[in-house]
Amino acid sequence: MTALVTGASGGLGRAIALALAGAGHDVAVHYRSDEAGADETSRAVVAAGRRPYAVRRDLALADPTALDRSCEDLLAEASGALGPLDVVVLNAFPQDLTPWDELDTAAWDVVLDGGLRPTAALLHRAPDHLAPGGCLVVIGSIEGLRPAPGHAAYATAKAALHHLTRAAAYELGPRGIRVVGVAPGLIDRPGLASDWPEGVARWEAASALRRPVTAEEVAAVVTFLASPAASGVTGVVVPVAAGWSASPGW
Repeated sequence: MTALVTGASGGLGRAIALALAGAGHDVAVHYRSDEAGADETSRAVVAAGRRPYAVRRDLALADPTALDRSCEDLLAEASGALGPLDVVVLNAFPQDLTPWDELDTAAWDVVLDGGLRPTAALLHRAPDHLAPGGCLVVIGSIEGLRPAPGHAAYATAKAALHHLTRAAAYELGPRGIRVVGVAPGLIDRPGLASDWPEGVARWEAASALRRPVTAEEVAAVVTFLASPAASGVTGVVVPVAAGWSASPGW
């Protein structure tokens, strides 16, 4: 089996790449600038017994023609190196957070040009590079369900991805292609509690499990949704948020 993971040089993207490798996929590791991180992900894929292929491509392009070309080149290079793709995970997305009073057009463009537009362009072109019965996984966010203060642009763009997931599932279902979404909550990392103590405290109070999630937990759900075990699942966005969505809103 084969997979492409965008934004796989570290963090959640790396965890997804490794989970898919553990499930038997050769993995195309997309990155924009972090070559060292992509190499580290690739070595970990090899350690899992699978074949990696690192592919560099800038997707934060405002020019429509250049963006279309870059997306097509990325998909063609990945499928050319590994074969038709069974899974494409659209993970790359900027997380620039801008206070409301500073949210000018340039700040919106960072999120739209760097995240929403390339994700939509890749999703539209990916089916031509999928193996029969392939699956597209869109990484959204719980912010797409309920925004936090200062996160308006990011939350709005992620909400659009959730809606795109459902729309694309209906459009591509007749071709046998599934489209599913995953909405991670706060993802733990080394130093998070000391870097953002007030945010972690708020999250722990709001989530049913009283903790953030790990990148590996999110990656496990992505891998399950992309697997034949979930062959009847499409058009849904699954929160992986330690029970955050179960918290009272009043």
